[in-house]
Amino acid sequence: MKTATVRDLRNRYTSLLSWIGAGEEIIITQRGKPIARLIPEPPASPATVDWSQSPEVLRDRSGETMLTAQESAAILAEASGKW
Repeated sequence: MKTATVRDLRNRYTSLLSWIGAGEEIIITQRGKPIARLIPEPPASPATVDWSQSPEVLRDRSGETMLTAQESAAILAEASGKW
């Protein structure tokens, strides 16, 4: 844990930010008395997605017709020819 004065905070804030970025905890003092504590933010946990509950997965596809290979090729040819 490092200590810095209010003057250090005002004049050397980039150095203090680099300390915090490195994981250091900083106590800010004013006239020798601690008045604040700067601590690094804990790393954010990555969001997880439960795809098994998405509407696309849960949709009933039993009544839908499948395209044939020729129909799929025709759609792709039509879409790619315009660009």
